[in-house]
Amino acid sequence: MDTVKRRLNSTRAQLETVEKELDGWTPKTAQESQCINSFILTLIKELKEFEKLGDEWFGRKIVDHEAEKGRITEIFERINEAREQFKTVLLDRLDRLKPSKIADYKYDLEGEEERHVRRVICTPGTRVRILDDIITWANNTSPGSPDIYWLFGQAGSGKSTIAYSVARRFESAGDPNDMPIVLGGNFFCSRQFEETRLSKCIIRTVVHHLALKCRAFADQLSHADFEAVNQNVRAQLNDLLIAPWQASKPDWCPDPLNPHYLIVIDALDEIDGTGGSEFLRVLLEVIDENENCLQGLKFFVTSRREPNLVRHVNSLKSKQLYHLEEVHPEEAQRDIKTYLMVELPGCEEIENLVALTAGLFIYAATVVKYLAKYEPSEQESVLTTLLASSDSSNLQSLSTGEPFTLLDTLYSQILDRAFRDFSPKEKGWEVRRSILHTFLCTAERTSTSVVADLLFISEDVAKKLLSNLHAVLYCGEHGQVLTYHKSFSDFILDQGRSGNFWCNQAMHHRLLADACFRWMKDGLRFNIANIASSFVLDVDNPMLEDAVEKNIPPVLSYSSRNWSYHLSAAASIIPNGLHDNISDFLRLSALFWMEAMNLLRLRGLCGSMLRTAHDWVISSQVMNAVAVSQSGKQIVSGSDDGSVRVWDASTGDELKVLKGHTNRVTSVAFSPDGKQIIVSGSNDKSVRVWDASTGDELNVLKGNTGLVKSVAFSPDGKQSGSRSLYIRETRSDDHEEHTGWLLSPDGQHRLMFVLPELLLPDASNILTIPRSSCSHVDLAHSALGLQWTQCYHP
Repeated sequence: MDTVKRRLNSTRAQLETVEKELDGWTPKTAQESQCINSFILTLIKELKEFEKLGDEWFGRKIVDHEAEKGRITEIFERINEAREQFKTVLLDRLDRLKPSKIADYKYDLEGEEERHVRRVICTPGTRVRILDDIITWANNTSPGSPDIYWLFGQAGSGKSTIAYSVARRFESAGDPNDMPIVLGGNFFCSRQFEETRLSKCIIRTVVHHLALKCRAFADQLSHADFEAVNQNVRAQLNDLLIAPWQASKPDWCPDPLNPHYLIVIDALDEIDGTGGSEFLRVLLEVIDENENCLQGLKFFVTSRREPNLVRHVNSLKSKQLYHLEEVHPEEAQRDIKTYLMVELPGCEEIENLVALTAGLFIYAATVVKYLAKYEPSEQESVLTTLLASSDSSNLQSLSTGEPFTLLDTLYSQILDRAFRDFSPKEKGWEVRRSILHTFLCTAERTSTSVVADLLFISEDVAKKLLSNLHAVLYCGEHGQVLTYHKSFSDFILDQGRSGNFWCNQAMHHRLLADACFRWMKDGLRFNIANIASSFVLDVDNPMLEDAVEKNIPPVLSYSSRNWSYHLSAAASIIPNGLHDNISDFLRLSALFWMEAMNLLRLRGLCGSMLRTAHDWVISSQVMNAVAVSQSGKQIVSGSDDGSVRVWDASTGDELKVLKGHTNRVTSVAFSPDGKQIIVSGSNDKSVRVWDASTGDELNVLKGNTGLVKSVAFSPDGKQSGSRSLYIRETRSDDHEEHTGWLLSPDGQHRLMFVLPELLLPDASNILTIPRSSCSHVDLAHSALGLQWTQCYHP
C-alpha cells in the first residue's frame, strides 16, 4: 500500500518537473506552440487528478477498487499520448538534418547484418593498451588536452572494432572511473551502405545525435540555417555545429558537472573517392581554428594512413595520433591468440596460426570465416592444409615492407578452392571470374539474380560461387552481395597481387555498360507499366507501384538507373561498339527510358546521365586513323582532340597518350621494322615522330604549307632523309579535285599515277611528294603491273 502511494507521489513530482521545464521552452513554429500548450494543459489537468487521488488515499484503499486502478491507467495514457505528440514535433524538426540512421553504431545491433559489418566490441583481454590510452585521453577534459584523437592504420588492423568498443564504453557515463564525458554523436562509415559513404552525411548525423543528448545545444540549433545540410563540410561544421555549440555555452559552461561529449567517426577511408581524406582535413583545420569555441567536445576518428594527411596533421596544434602499426608485434600476436582461442575453441593449431597472421587481425578474422562452414571434425585438416601451403617467405612479409603478402596468400587460396573445378583456360572458369568481378563492380551492391542477368548466365552458377566464397563475400539482408572487408576488393583490383583473378575495371565496366544497353534495347517499350489511362496522375493511381514492379524487372531497373555509371568508367577501345550502342539507344530507346525513369521516380537523373554519355563520347573521340604494330600487340590511333594514343591490342588498355599536335590527327603509322617508332600527321601542318615504348617525341617535321593528310614509312623502316618517310600534303583548298597524277614541284611534269579513290585522308600507305620543295624519291622497292596491289594494305 505504501509502495503504491510512494510511486504516485514520485510520478507526480516528475510531472511537475517536466511542467517547469516546458514553461521556459520557446516554440519555433505554430505547430510546435500548439503541441507544447496541449502537453502543458494535459499535465496540469492530470496533476490535479493525482492530487485528488492522494487526498482520497486515507479515506479509501484505492488499490482495492478496480475503478480506481482504471483511473490511474487512464491518467498515464492521456499523458503519454500528449507526450508522444510533442515528441513527434521535436523530432520532425531535428529530422530536417537528414541524419543517417544506418551510420549509428547501434543500428540493427542484434541483427545478422551487424555481424557481417563487424560492429562488435574487442574480444575481452585484447587491445588493452590502446583502449586504455583512448579512454585516458577522452577522460582528460582539462584545457590542454587535445581535442582530436586520430587512430590510423592499414586495412584489417582492427580500427572499426576499437571504435565500436569506444562508442559502447561512452554511450552513458556509467563507469565510476570516467569523468563526466558521454558519447555525443557517432558516424560509422561502411561501404555496404551508400549513405554512409557520403561525407556530407557525417556532420548532420553527428549534430542530430548531439541535439538529442544536449538540451542547450538543441535549443540553439533551432536557430541554425538548415540549408547548410546540402552544403560542403566546412559550411556544415560552421553553421550546424560550431555556431550553435558556441551559442549554447552560457547554458552549458557554468555548471562543472555538465558532461563533455565525445564524437566518434569511424572508417573515413570508406567514404567514396577522396571524400574521407578531405573531410578529415577540413575537420582538423576547423577544430584547430576554433579550439576555444568547441570546449566540451572531443573527436575520436579512425581511417587508413594517408601520408599527405599525416604531414598536415603534424602541423596542427591540438591533436593526438596513434598508428596501429606501431603496436609491438608480441602485443598484437597476443591479442590475436586471445581472439582465436575464443573463436576456435579446442583448435590444436592455434600457435601456428597465430604465427601465420603476423599481427594482421583481418587475416585471423578471414580464417575464422573460412572455417565456419566446415564441421569441427573437418576444420583441423582444412587448417593444416592452409598452414602447409603458406611458405616461410610469407612469415617475413611484415619486415620486408609487404604487409599484405600474407593476406594475399590467404585470398588466393580461398579463390583457388572456389574455382578448383575449372582451369583458367576453360569457359566455366572465365564465367565465374566475370561473376566475381560483377559482384565487385556494380554501381550498387545487388543480388545474384541481377548479376546473372547482366552476364546472361544461370543464377545457379552465381549462387554456387557466392557459397564457395563465403569467407570473403556474403548475402545481405535484402539479398545484395557484399564483401566482409575492403581489402578483398583491393586485392582483386590489383593485378600485381591477384594474378589470374585480376579485374580490369575499365574493360569490365565496358562489358556491363554493353549489358545495360542490351537489356534496355530489348526491355524498354512504350507504356511499359500498362497504364490504362494517361489522364490519371501517377500519384492518384493506387495500382501504379505494383505495375512498375511487375513490368520493370530488377535487371532492367538496374540497367536504366546505372548505365551511365558503367559507361563513364568504361575503356574506349578500337573498334568501339559502345558508340553504336549509344547511337541505337538515343535513336530507339531514349524516350522509353525516360518514361521508365519517371516510373522509378528518378526522372531528375536523366539530364546528368545523358551529359555523362555526351562527355564520354567526346573524351573517347571517334578515331580518324588507326595502325597496328608489326607484332600485332599494339594499336596506335589519332583523334580529333590532337592526341595520339597507344593501346594494348589484347586488353584494350590505354598505354600511352602522345601529346604535341595542336589540331586533329589525320594519319598514323607504325614502323615496319618492329622498332616501336610511330609517325603521325596532323591538320596543324606538322609530322611528328614518337618512341612508342616511352612516349617521347623524337622529332617534329615542319615546313608543310597545308594540312597533312597521310603519312607512311618506307618498307625498310629507316629514318634517314627522304627514304624513310613520305608525306602527301593537300593544298589549303581541301576541295581540289585530284586527277590521280602526282606532279613535280613546279607542276609541269607528271611523275606517277595513283588511283584517285586511293587519295583518301586515311590512306596512310600512299607515297606522296610535298609541293613546297624538291624531294628525292627512292623507287627501289616499287612494283609494276599487277604486283603494285601488293603495296596497298588498307
